[in-house]
This record gives sequence, C-alpha cells and structure tokens, in this order.
Amino acid sequence: MENQEVLRSKPLSYEASKAVLKSLSLEKREHINRRIPELRTINSRLPYVLVNVVITSATFETNGRRWYTKPAWVQSAENRLVPIRDEQTEDGGKSELTILQDNSRKAARYRVNKSPEKILEQLFDEYIRDGTVVSGSLCLCGIPEFLKGTRFSDLKMKVKNLNLRTLPAEDYEHFIRFIDFDALENVKLVSAENSLAILDKPEIQNCRNLTVTVHRYFVPPSVDQLLRLRNQHLHLEDYRFNLHELQLFVETWITTGREIGTRFSWEQIRFEDVLGILEHLKTHFGADEAGSNLEYYFSSKTIYGNRTLKMREDRELVMYCDKSKIQSERFTNYLWVFEMEVVASTTAACIVPIHDV
Repeated sequence: MENQEVLRSKPLSYEASKAVLKSLSLEKREHINRRIPELRTINSRLPYVLVNVVITSATFETNGRRWYTKPAWVQSAENRLVPIRDEQTEDGGKSELTILQDNSRKAARYRVNKSPEKILEQLFDEYIRDGTVVSGSLCLCGIPEFLKGTRFSDLKMKVKNLNLRTLPAEDYEHFIRFIDFDALENVKLVSAENSLAILDKPEIQNCRNLTVTVHRYFVPPSVDQLLRLRNQHLHLEDYRFNLHELQLFVETWITTGREIGTRFSWEQIRFEDVLGILEHLKTHFGADEAGSNLEYYFSSKTIYGNRTLKMREDRELVMYCDKSKIQSERFTNYLWVFEMEVVASTTAACIVPIHDV
C-alpha cells in the first residue's frame, strides 16, 4: 500500500491525486474509499481499470465478484407465488440479492428494498464509468432494461476482448454504443438464430480477430454471411460447416485477393479429418506442397500436411494442419485445426536475414 502511504503523508494536488488513484487496482481503490473519506469524491469521478466484466439481464460480475438478483416472492392467499410489493421502497419492489466471491461456494444473501433492475443499475453506476478500461474481457449475455435507455449516452468503455454469448441482436444494438472501437481487437460470438444479424454489423465484420462458435442446436450463419467478413483472423467452431462451403471460401479468397496476413481457422476433432480436408483441396484445386521457406512465416508453429495455391504474383494461400490452441467454451473435443493464411509469394518473399553471431 505504498501509494496510500504517500497520500496520507503529505497532501497531493488534485491532478496528482487523480494520477495516483487511476494507477491503483479496483480493490485498492475500494480500500481507500473506506479508509480515507477525503478522497471519496475524487475516487468516485475516476474510471476503474477492471479485469473481467460479465453482464446479463439478472447479474453483474467483475474482478471475481458476482451479484445475482431476483424478485423476492411470497405465497399469496390463493396459494400462488407473487413478488413482494412495498409502496414505501424506491421503486415499489423487493429483491433477493446473492453475492459470490471468487467462485466460492459460500454465498452472502440479502433481502433488499429495491427491484432487481434498480440493484443492477446501481452496480453499473458504481463500476462502469466513462473511460472505464476492461483489461481482460467483457462478456454480455443479455442486458438489463435500464441500459436500453438514453441515460448513458456519453459513456465509452475501452474493451480489448468482447465476448457475446447468444446475445439477441436487439440487445447488441443497445449496448455496442458504449464500446470504444479504437481499443477493440478480439470478438467472440456464440451464434444463435436471434444473434445472426450481429455478423452483418460493420464493426464485427472488420474487427481484427473474430471467433464464431455455433452450438449444435442453433441455426448456423450462412456461408454468404461468413464470406462477407473481413477480419484479419476468422476462427470458426462449427461442426456443420462442410467441404463445399470451405471450397467457396478458398475460391472467394483467391478471386477477391485477400490481404497478406489474412487467416482462417476451422476447428476439427481428429488429425485425420484435417489431412482429409487438405487432400480434398489438393485434388480439387491442384494445390502444391508449400515451399521450404514456410518456416519463415510460421516459425512458432509445428505444421502438418501443408498445401499452397497461387493467388497473385506477390501472394499465395497456404493451407495446413495445426494443433488447436484455443480451448473452446462449447466444444472441448476439438484438438486440431485446419488453417489457411495469405502469405507473400515464395518467389517474392524476402530473404531471411542472417544475424552476426
């Protein structure tokens, strides 16, 4: 707590106090709030740096703490369960609030004289401010009703990793206005029928890295939707995606001249499945075995069964098998991945420099 001792030992200017507080973790700033009342006003105006945030229509979670809300119910004279109403409370409702800490099985439970919606709004007000940084990931699975209004019109969050879990497209429209796209790099979308329209949003089509996961019982995106994506890396987890659709991918990438560095990954269960895909593409397109300089581009990978197709004079499409490095949230059996990436042509590639020993 060295920074806190500095704050206590001698007065700091307003700007200096802001700088020190902004550099502290959420937990340390909350501790200061309790111990140093003089700094509460400044502290309340500064955005937090949060590790992970999860928002649903009934929960709020950040930095290992989860608040779960539901209406408080009583049995009526007609033997039916009805929500408690109390006209003396702020919004005429009562809630049962459960707080979990760091995935602990022990939970603190309270009955609160506010509706679940008001509790979530208060939590959002406390932790999400204009300029809030989420250094890990922001996960959305439905949003509370209060976020669909206009009260937070000037709020922007700096989020690097955005995780959309079967989020309805309507909820996405309400929340995406809070995201600073300059900071956004990685998006994960668990696709369902009510979220397919999200794939047509320009900010999703053009984000740097996009992972699309399709549950076996959900409607998958169409191949046309996937072909319209312009991500630097598109990662697909969909067991219903097939060889015909992959051929369309390859043909489209060649005819549209995708940029060098553009990459597509398709998760597979067995090593033999990927080798079969590569053999099929070799037969269909007349692909050749990639040149020996492939290690120049993929020095960090151990690749298997590589094939290459000419795109233009200055670039080639390389296809290969790699071990899966992404632990899927939906499909834990994926061990291998089919990869294809646009690289500089072997004839146009630069010579690898030899450094002096």
